[in-house]
Parts: sequence; structure tokens; C-alpha cells
Amino acid sequence: MRFLSHHETVHALELAAARAAVPLRYTQGFNPHPILSLAAPRPVGVSSRDELLVMSLDSLVQPADLLAALAAQVPEGVRFLRAEPLESRGYPRPLCIGYELALGEAELGGVRDRLAVLAAEPTWPVERWTPPKGRRRGEAATTRIFDVKPMIADLRLEGSLLRWSAVPAGDAWPRCGDVLKLVGLDERVKLADVVRTAVNYATDDRAEPSQHNEGSPPQPPQGRDDRAETE
Repeated sequence: MRFLSHHETVHALELAAARAAVPLRYTQGFNPHPILSLAAPRPVGVSSRDELLVMSLDSLVQPADLLAALAAQVPEGVRFLRAEPLESRGYPRPLCIGYELALGEAELGGVRDRLAVLAAEPTWPVERWTPPKGRRRGEAATTRIFDVKPMIADLRLEGSLLRWSAVPAGDAWPRCGDVLKLVGLDERVKLADVVRTAVNYATDDRAEPSQHNEGSPPQPPQGRDDRAETE
């Protein structure tokens, strides 16, 4: 499941809800589709202990009945852990996302040294490349340099675990691959070992995610306020 794209994951959940006869509300028009979404898209290759699925229903369903119906239809690697009605009319928006990566003994020394270097650097630049789209497919990919330090609220070693918390800068988020590059790891090898541990959400329409980039950063997610898992 961790290797499904966001679109594929949502489609798998739509099929599961349809098979479970969940009374989903549909959009109006010539091509109606269920009003269902994942509040924080998960990076491809990253497993997760905390995914929030938001569904709009046409009729009231008891949380226990909803969980039982969905659990019988989802693919292996997905577990629904709890269900509850949203208390706010505002759509849940992620404010802080926690990740962890288990490191081997051969990697710990190099990562520890890189963290010591990063702690003294004023910026954490990473290079990203963007492939051309549409009619520009024959053109070369473009590259840009991003400073991801304002978007990483916490980056530390706890024993053999590398933990970090990502926060937005406007609409931009740091990528897991950015963090792996910063600490000297190969994202092509290690990305599939990264685990999303927890997500903090805001549902108040007046709250701005970018407010956490000024002053003190938000507290990283603690524990597991679980809603769903993907493996």
C-alpha cells in the first residue's frame, strides 16, 4: 500500500466504501463522484500510522458500524482505527507532520555527524528537479534550490531512530527526500523505510498554517492519535 500514489489510494478507499455500502454523498452534475478525501496526501513509498479520511454521508451511520463495514473491504495493509463526526465545519488541514526512520549501525555515525553540522548552519539548501509537463516533455528538467530549514521544526536522533517534524511555509512543505539528503542518506534507498507517525490538524478556518514559521515552531506530534494506517 505504501507504493500507491495519492490518487490510487483514494480510489481504493472509494471502492472499499462502495462495496461496504457506505451512504456516501455524491457531487452533482454529469459525472458525479463521492465526496471523500484524505486530508494530508502521503508521499509515495512512505508508510503511515496516521491517515485521516474525510467522508460526507447522506445519512447517519454509527461509528462502530462504519468501521466494521470498511474493515471488511479494504486491501491488506490498511486498518481503520476509529471513526467520529467532525466537530467543525472547517476542513481539517495539516499543521505539523511527524516522521521517523530506523537507522542501521553503519549509518548512525554519519547521520550524527551531519546533524552536528546542520545545527550550526543558518540555511539548509536542497536541490529539487521538476520534469517538463505536457507539450514541454522534450525539454530538460528544471532545478531549483529550496531552503527547508524553516519547514523542519525538529530534526533529531533518538537512539537508532531519526525523527523530524515538518511544518508548512505558506503552501510549501519539505519532502521526506529533502531530509534524507540533508543527513547524507540516499532517498532512493531509504524512502521506503520512512514512517509517518502522527499529524496535527487545524479545522478553524481562521487558523493559518504559515503562522508557525514565525517565532517558536509548533510542538511535534506526540504519541499516536491514530485514525488509519497504511503499510
